[in-house]
Amino acid sequence: MSKSVALVLSSGGARGYAHMGVIEALESHGFSISSVTGCSMGAVVGGLYAAGGMDKLKEWACSLERKDVFKLYDFAFSSQGLIRGERVFKQIESHIPDRNIEDLDIPFKALATDLNAQKEIVFTHGSLYRALRASSSIPAVVMPTEFENMELLDGGILNPLPINFVNKKEGDLIVAVDVNAKIPYDESRRSKKEIAEDRKYKMILENLANKWFKKENHPMNSSNKKLGFFDLMMKSIDMMQDRITDNMIEQHPPDLLVQISRSVCSTFDYYKATQLIEEGKQAFEIAMEKYLISENAKN
Repeated sequence: MSKSVALVLSSGGARGYAHMGVIEALESHGFSISSVTGCSMGAVVGGLYAAGGMDKLKEWACSLERKDVFKLYDFAFSSQGLIRGERVFKQIESHIPDRNIEDLDIPFKALATDLNAQKEIVFTHGSLYRALRASSSIPAVVMPTEFENMELLDGGILNPLPINFVNKKEGDLIVAVDVNAKIPYDESRRSKKEIAEDRKYKMILENLANKWFKKENHPMNSSNKKLGFFDLMMKSIDMMQDRITDNMIEQHPPDLLVQISRSVCSTFDYYKATQLIEEGKQAFEIAMEKYLISENAKN
């Protein structure tokens, strides 16, 4: 079995922290990553890994608590987005300096979406952080990035799992990581305290969304069946991305597909890095076992 991997990392917001767990598991099994292709949070993790900064990213991410996450939101309340998205990247850059993509330790591609031309934009050179900022601009949440007369949004809009852009060398295994998988998640693993705290966190986000829309805020409660702004938006995006991802896997099947359940956490739960990294490791072990069984059956 080849030990060289062309890695593809999906979008997924906070669930993208699981990509770090997959990378650590790959390395612990003796695999060498020859290239990384990613979009949105997959681009962030993949790009910083390619820059040799994943350990620092992990240390920083795992130190964040709920209150720290809110401090990273530079609220704009603009018609183009709830936050500017600059503060978090400046914070990360203080730990991991910017580099040009063409000078990274590992070949890397980041995908963004050109809003006006309605097509994918692939970053293969220039500032790493410019590419990461553009690739992770979640529609209506993070303001678009302006670059060369383009308005760029999240790469996951058109291609949440960009297997078709992979840099594959002869002998590479293509490993794709989907952190938005429609697979079950054992909710009993979450304590009542965690569920209550998550509900409170979501309520705060909804209150901010109400302020953005200049609507009168009404407290959420467990009997309220209506979806809030963030849930409504993300569920709509999820349905769209599900169809695109399914088609991508069918047309460009990877050698090994690692799946993390979408239900493991919310898109905005950026204070759960430690848990999500472990989820990534466990998901890789499951995928690896299935892969080995399949390969043994062929032989």
